[in-house]
Amino acid sequence: MTLSKRNLPRLFFWLWLLILVTPSAKSKQALLAGEERKLLNSLRITPATAWIEAHNFAGKLPNEKTVNLKDYRGRFILLNFWATWCSPCLKEMPDFEKAYQQMGQEKLIVLAVGMGEDTKKISKFAEKYGFTFPMVADPKLEITNLYGVKNIPVTYLIDPEGVVLGRALGIRDWANPDFLAFIKSQLK
Repeated sequence: MTLSKRNLPRLFFWLWLLILVTPSAKSKQALLAGEERKLLNSLRITPATAWIEAHNFAGKLPNEKTVNLKDYRGRFILLNFWATWCSPCLKEMPDFEKAYQQMGQEKLIVLAVGMGEDTKKISKFAEKYGFTFPMVADPKLEITNLYGVKNIPVTYLIDPEGVVLGRALGIRDWANPDFLAFIKSQLK
């Protein structure tokens, strides 16, 4: 096959298209394997059915330091929405703390967004119960609305690349050995 001057632009177009499309297709293949989906379902966690990048946001920690969700890239994130008045939220928080301590903050971040809460209230709450994972104030419900949260507690599983892998509404055992093994499998 010889390349004519007429076919040369077509060849360049197809090469350009291949180069343009291939990297983005690879970066967006985040759907879970069958066994991973089965495990999450067994833990009553709804696996994502499509590639969804987690929405970035900024929020204040109790020490008034501002953090962004993307600051935690490279680690597995459990993005939890809660409130100090929510008894189911309080019931699952010790499991978050246990998972956070077992995995270490280099691998796992539990980022708890206090719906309608200010930094002072969150600080007192964390101190009272001994929680050490990051808690972000959301006094105007901006982060809550960004994620469309209506009921709590709700937790989003976000992989180290920033892709939402699943969601759990209600209380879960976040220190479950099978779940911690799943997190380890997502850390590359």
